[in-house]
Amino acid sequence: MNHLKIYFTVIALFMTLLSVNAQFQGDWKGEIDVQGMKLEIIFHITEDNGTYTSTMDVPMQGAAGLPVDKTEVSGQEITLSLSSFQIKYSGTLAGDTISGNFEQAGMELPLVLQKFVSTLPGDTTLPSSEEELKKLADLDQGTYKYSVADYFARPKAAAFQLSPDGKYMSYMEKDSDNKNHVYVKNVATGEVIRAIEEEDELIRGYGWINNERLYYLMDQGGNENYHIYAANIDGSNVKDLTPFEDVTASIVNLLKDQKDYIIISMNKNNKQIFEPFKLNVVTGELTLLYENSDVNNPIQDYIFDKDGNMRGYVKLVNGIEMETYYKDKNSQDFKLLKKTNWDDTFYITAFNYRSSNPDEAYVVTNLDSDKIKIVLYDLAKNEQIKEVYSHPVYDISGLRLSRKRNYELDAFQYQGEKLEIVPVSDLYKKMDATIRTQFPGKQYYIVDHDDDENTFLVAIQSDKLYGTYYQYDVKSGQ
Repeated sequence: MNHLKIYFTVIALFMTLLSVNAQFQGDWKGEIDVQGMKLEIIFHITEDNGTYTSTMDVPMQGAAGLPVDKTEVSGQEITLSLSSFQIKYSGTLAGDTISGNFEQAGMELPLVLQKFVSTLPGDTTLPSSEEELKKLADLDQGTYKYSVADYFARPKAAAFQLSPDGKYMSYMEKDSDNKNHVYVKNVATGEVIRAIEEEDELIRGYGWINNERLYYLMDQGGNENYHIYAANIDGSNVKDLTPFEDVTASIVNLLKDQKDYIIISMNKNNKQIFEPFKLNVVTGELTLLYENSDVNNPIQDYIFDKDGNMRGYVKLVNGIEMETYYKDKNSQDFKLLKKTNWDDTFYITAFNYRSSNPDEAYVVTNLDSDKIKIVLYDLAKNEQIKEVYSHPVYDISGLRLSRKRNYELDAFQYQGEKLEIVPVSDLYKKMDATIRTQFPGKQYYIVDHDDDENTFLVAIQSDKLYGTYYQYDVKSGQ
């Protein structure tokens, strides 16, 4: 009798595990908040005899059916990885909700997925019969200026940036072996040097720390434990700044006024949660800035000001609620400022350094509207000061401030039928007018600028133009 009880208990447990795993099958969607812009992410998960496969859609970017390299399920935990896009999602299942973190190229954002029923994408009235498809395929016969391969090809060079002093332009470029190295070009002389060489491991992202030093991200053998490295612009003095086993790191904040320091996030003390550290990019010295001790309700985002002072943080609670905390200047304690559902937006995007009130900040929010807008907010009083900008149809995705001109408001942007930039400052109004006159009907966006804001790197695009980069000189207006 006891053996029979044990037998049925084991069977019941086995069936329970099967039931839990089976719940991962289906379609899941959620949104990540990238600097105030909502980006929908969709996963389609299937299971066959215990083997899971998945694909990912990003509708706003026109991406559908992206293959997921790894779909790993263990109990109520799931991990989805797309190595070619440097993407990893790890989450925990609870009913029809998966709560977890979305990571890409060193960036980490909370992502809560909800189960839904997916319908066929696109226009089902388009040609789909064998006869119609063959007729379309026959059009490929002939002499054309471009091939299908040309249409889908990506440019060899990408990820253009300016050095803080504007004397150099850096970029990543593939060689004949498909290795993606980082090059630095002297703008005045045209001389180009290879600053960072991609060897066995892929470079997952890079950037300027100061005029002498670059950072870049790499893992080991595709294990997605990204380390932060630094090198001088001539390729010398290479250093692994986070040389810890089974640890992944990402950059939180570049401290412009402290040229040898950055703030990073790293799971060094506990593999399940990330904590902020101040890092010396020359010596590798680390200083823990705040302890993230609640594994069940972890801090997802740390809020720092331009001087590297931690002013607040955002915590994920119960897998579906976000709590924003702000530091009380009298008690120095972090107090609850706002509690929101996973699908609401309340995001501190920048402090208003032009104001005499140190608690005044620009907040991206939709709490009292069906559209995302930007407001000025008094964080100490927990009240809105005024609305800064909104659009009657589209969500606002961000704003630009000028560090050089005492944080003057330069522009807003939103994603309508295309990316739209709304200039505010005189500098941006003049630049916008020049670009629209010289490139009518084209779309543009600001890629980068030097610290003195004398030179801007501008990309010009359209439905027929993949992208051309131009240098805009502020003094000449050319």
